[in-house]
Amino acid sequence: MKKRLLQSFVFILTLFPAGACHKEIPIDSIELNPTSMTLFVGETQPVTLRWLPEEATNTDELQVYSTNETIAKYHDGAVTGVGKGDAAVTASCGNVMAQCRLKVYKDKFLKNGKPYGIDYATGYQYFCSEPTVQEIEIILVHSAPHGDFQKFDVWVQVSQLGKELDFTKPIEGWSYVGVYLNNNEDGYLVFASEDGTPSIHLADWSDPGNVTLTRGILKVEHLGFTKYRIHADFELSNGYRFSTDWEDSASLKDA
Repeated sequence: MKKRLLQSFVFILTLFPAGACHKEIPIDSIELNPTSMTLFVGETQPVTLRWLPEEATNTDELQVYSTNETIAKYHDGAVTGVGKGDAAVTASCGNVMAQCRLKVYKDKFLKNGKPYGIDYATGYQYFCSEPTVQEIEIILVHSAPHGDFQKFDVWVQVSQLGKELDFTKPIEGWSYVGVYLNNNEDGYLVFASEDGTPSIHLADWSDPGNVTLTRGILKVEHLGFTKYRIHADFELSNGYRFSTDWEDSASLKDA
C-alpha cells in the first residue's frame, strides 16, 4: 500500500494597524500673498494661500484667521476691512506660520481733491489715479536724503504698461515723469514726444534753459490686482538725476 504524502502549507496572515503603511508628509512652509496690504473699511481684497510640499497630508491642521476681527475679517481667500487699525491674516500649521500685515483706514483722505495713502510695506506715500481704459498715474512720496520730501510722479497710457519706454526716442501716446522737491518748488518734468524730442520743464512749469535729456528709461508693470512695479532712471545734461525702483500696491486709499 503506497503511503500518501500530505503536504501542508501554512499561510501566516500578518495584520498591520490601520494607516501603518501611510507615510505622513507634514507642511514645512506656508506662503500668503501679498505679505502686506492696505485697505479701507468695507473694502475686500484677495489673499492667496499656498503651502509646501503640495502633497502634504496634514492640511486639515492648517488654520487661517484674522488676528483682530474688529479690524479685519478673513473668509474663503479674502480679507475685508471692518474698522480702522492694524491687524494681520495669519496662516499656521504646527510651528509653521505666515502672515499678511494689514493696515485698515476708515475714510479716504483727500488733499487738493486727490485721495492719498501710505504704502504699509515700503513707507512710500502714494496716489494712484483711478485706472481708465486709457491712462494711469502713480505718485510716490518719500523722505529724501536731506530730509525734505521727494515726490515722484509717473503717468503712462494703459497700453504702455509692461513696456520699457525710452524718452530719448519717439514714443507714441502721452506720458511723463516728474520729480518734485522742497514742497514742489524744485524739480523737473519730462514729457515724452512722438518725434523723440522730449519736453522738459521745471517743477513750476518754467523753461529750464538749455537743459536736455541724456537718459530717460521708464517701465511700469501691472502685476495683478492693485500691485504695480515701477523702474525709472532719468538724467539731464546739467547732471541732475532722478530714479526709483518701487513695487507694491497702488490704489485709491486714505492716509
